[in-house]
Amino acid sequence: MNQEPRPRRSSSPSSPRTEVDPFKLGFMVFISIYGFIGLINYESLWFLHNFDLIIHEAGHAIFRIFGEFIQFLGGTLMQLLVPIGIAVYFFFNQQNFEGGITLFWIAVNLLDISRYMKDARSQELPLLGGELVTHDWWYLFSKMNLLAHDKAIGGFVHFLGFLIYGLAVFVGFYHAWHSPRPQPPEPPEEQ
Repeated sequence: MNQEPRPRRSSSPSSPRTEVDPFKLGFMVFISIYGFIGLINYESLWFLHNFDLIIHEAGHAIFRIFGEFIQFLGGTLMQLLVPIGIAVYFFFNQQNFEGGITLFWIAVNLLDISRYMKDARSQELPLLGGELVTHDWWYLFSKMNLLAHDKAIGGFVHFLGFLIYGLAVFVGFYHAWHSPRPQPPEPPEEQ
């Protein structure tokens, strides 16, 4: 039987097959409000902060082998490397909504880091270990002769967090609104 092969259906680039995902849309509304409140009142981000604190402290232990300066920086490095690595994974695998959510996590970490940086001179934030431990950013800024600029540098990092928060909200809402529609299965080829 000489039958011509049946042409495969394909979506035309001009009309992608997308639909609104109500779960994703609802989740974006939630984290947009949660993040906005966190930009105004950092204390409202306590849930993510406590989770990120574990990652931060692990960074000190992991980066200890690279010397004292990197050990102090290691908490902040780990706090950024973990969500950045996950975001790269999601975007590389074209899971863009999930990547947008991970951008939100990066933004929250930047807000957390900025708060810690701005506290370098005043050292009013409670630290794990109490008064017996050295404030990471006091040590780092002191070593780099930047201690007098702790609030300005922390303010810049806060601004970066704000920008990435905005990007995360845009990416998340865009991909919640334009979720790929499940493709119908291809009919089996006849032989």
